[in-house]
Amino acid sequence: MEGVASRLWVATSDTTSWAAVDREGKSDDRFTVWQHGPRRLWNEVEAAHAWWLLRDRPGPERFGLTVTAASESAWLDKPDQHVPCPG
Repeated sequence: MEGVASRLWVATSDTTSWAAVDREGKSDDRFTVWQHGPRRLWNEVEAAHAWWLLRDRPGPERFGLTVTAASESAWLDKPDQHVPCPG
C-alpha cells in the first residue's frame, strides 16, 4: 500500500468485529482507522490506553487476576481496584 508504513489489525476471536490502523509514511501522528462490526475495537483500544496513562503507565507486575468457579476479575495493585473490561 502506497504511503502506508505499517498496519495493525485488531479483531475479536469470532471475527465479527475488527479494526485496521495504518501508520502513514514516516510520521508517528498520522493514522487511518477502519472499524467494522458491533464492537468499536479501536475506540476500546483508545479507552484502554487512556486508562493506562491515567494510572502512570503501570507495568505487568502491578496487575493481578482473581478466578473463582463463578467469575474472574482483573485488578491493578489490589483486588478491590478492578480493571474495566469492555465487551
